[in-house]
Amino acid sequence: MCKIPNKKENNLLIILDFERIVEEICPETSLKVSQVEALGERERNELPILIVEDSLMLCQLIKDSLSMAGYTKLTVKNNGQEAWDFLSQLKKNNGVDYGVKCVITDIEMPLMDGHHLIKLIRETEGLKHLPIVIFSSLINDDMKRKGALLGANEQISKPEIGTLVSVLDKLIGSSIYGDK
Repeated sequence: MCKIPNKKENNLLIILDFERIVEEICPETSLKVSQVEALGERERNELPILIVEDSLMLCQLIKDSLSMAGYTKLTVKNNGQEAWDFLSQLKKNNGVDYGVKCVITDIEMPLMDGHHLIKLIRETEGLKHLPIVIFSSLINDDMKRKGALLGANEQISKPEIGTLVSVLDKLIGSSIYGDK
């Protein structure tokens, strides 16, 4: 918590770090960065990954964790519409493969949710081959069925950042070495 005095009106502004509060109250709901730290030193992987996440704080944690795991070429969009516009522009200019090798998306976001984004990607020539990982706190049996029907390659609950890294290793990690 940070207190900032407001000299003009002699008021006090309190800024709360909600993610830290949630982590302290219920540690199993926060990203498990220790899972990534446990992986130790890893080779750098410069394959481009698109992260679609509307929470700035979670987005930074995901970026930091993936960077720690060796994934260094990360593009972030704040919602499905921004991601769709970005992918459409890549496709139009020089092909999506130059700018994205995998999409990681949240489900619930403003303007366009992750499910709608996945549907658009899977229906579009030149994009439908992209691996898509849903990384959301909304993963339950119904959401898993819907994600699978839409064509998500993997679906992971948000605290499981170590699992996300393992999935990325499986989906795109080996392609840097010519294994895929």
